[in-house]
Amino acid sequence: MSDCDGETSSRDEQETSLLPLPDGDDEGDGEFQAEGKEPSSRDVGNHSSFHVSNGSISASGGVTAHSQRQHTVNVVILSFCFSFTFTAFQSLQNLQASLNKSGKTCLAVLYGALGVSCFLTPPLVQRLSPKVTIALCMVVHCVFTAANYYPVDYVLVPACGLLGLASAPLWTAQQTYLTSSAHLHAAGTTTADGNRRTRSADDSVSKFNGIFFLIIQCTQVVGNLISSLVLHQSRNADPDNGGNVSNETRTCDFTDTSNSSSLEVSDPVRYTLLSVYLACDVAGVLLCLVCLRPLAKSVSQYVARDWKSTCLATLRRMIDPVMMLLIPVVVFSGLEKAFIFSEFTKHFIADCLGIGWVGYVMLLFGAVNAACSMACSKMVSRLGRVPILITGALANAGVLIFLLIWVRVPSLLVVFILAALWGFVDAVWTIQMNTLFGILFSADQEAAFSNYRLWQAIGFCVSFGISDALAMSTKLWILVGLLGMSVALYLTVELKHRLTQPERDKMK
Repeated sequence: MSDCDGETSSRDEQETSLLPLPDGDDEGDGEFQAEGKEPSSRDVGNHSSFHVSNGSISASGGVTAHSQRQHTVNVVILSFCFSFTFTAFQSLQNLQASLNKSGKTCLAVLYGALGVSCFLTPPLVQRLSPKVTIALCMVVHCVFTAANYYPVDYVLVPACGLLGLASAPLWTAQQTYLTSSAHLHAAGTTTADGNRRTRSADDSVSKFNGIFFLIIQCTQVVGNLISSLVLHQSRNADPDNGGNVSNETRTCDFTDTSNSSSLEVSDPVRYTLLSVYLACDVAGVLLCLVCLRPLAKSVSQYVARDWKSTCLATLRRMIDPVMMLLIPVVVFSGLEKAFIFSEFTKHFIADCLGIGWVGYVMLLFGAVNAACSMACSKMVSRLGRVPILITGALANAGVLIFLLIWVRVPSLLVVFILAALWGFVDAVWTIQMNTLFGILFSADQEAAFSNYRLWQAIGFCVSFGISDALAMSTKLWILVGLLGMSVALYLTVELKHRLTQPERDKMK
């Protein structure tokens, strides 16, 4: 889920539970030591010794330059595995409310299950290893895509629930693999003249996250381009007649959104689209199994948290006063993302312009989102978080208010402008929230980001669940009210952080 997707960069320094193998060794080679544990004979090899203590990694021997390059290659392979899989998922998520009658219900089940799976993740990744966890979860993505061939409730709803349960383990395994690779990449290189060259672990983590998200952000562009090209083969999605079933003029009346009927797409076109996406899913699984190097399972038993301690830490963090201020902000972000993926794609694009335009419009959304994510992360260091947030909040309010007063006639220009603005807004909220969580909860990021995923999933679930029961104007006014409250709470937390910063500096 693209949106589990943002937490990684802020929490990576803390995720060091597993270590990848030195280049050239089989699984289990290399000496791995954990605090309070003795390494097994399988962990001893003729390369560097890596020590894990209190979440930090150090190397006692030389790491070859070739090995460092291999860590980078591993992350690139990991990125393309996810890219294939989420090319299919992101696009199908955008089309669920338009293609399938029970699309919103399925998405509600998916994100509800995702919230539950946040508590199941640590023991699963610990037992199976990151590579195996990633491969199995990607197989579940194949099942979800295949279920769309026969989109009846008793097939699609269980498939969405299964995918939701697989989502948190998938992203946790990705975070573990990437961060471990980054720390080993930063461990240092012994040059030919015997000098030791080291680099900051933060730099390696930032570099690897940049590689990963640069590739993964392209999934919205590629996946939506595929859907648009395929769906435009259907007369029902012909842009010459607005993508409608007939040539009648439509006025996009949203006063009644309780009708959740799907738009007609011929079976050959549907099967062609799903076959392309299923091929992407299978390619991701095969790339993971064949090309992605495994991590040493022996280390996970020493440093990974068990299920009980993770749950207790998450619940304790939930009642933290600062976290309680941020929970409504996180829920709002989930509600608005769900509105974009269901209401905007169906009622503002598919119903007005035709389902064939969903891919093109969301392609622009994804492109702007990716560009603004990189731009905002750089501008924050120059301007600070608050000015960026205020700019994004004003743009957010402008989009919501415009939708309330818009005389709803089909307009490509208006819809594309709205998509671009929402891409910018989503990038701002994602960067600001993940950055703030990483700063405020740097000592306990695992529990903090478990709360982040949980409450954002609740926002998704509530939005999809009550969507058909509320009028469009009611949904928009709820978002406007929550936006104002979210900005106020965010600024309160920022002010509290700035006032207490001098005290923390003195304690250091």
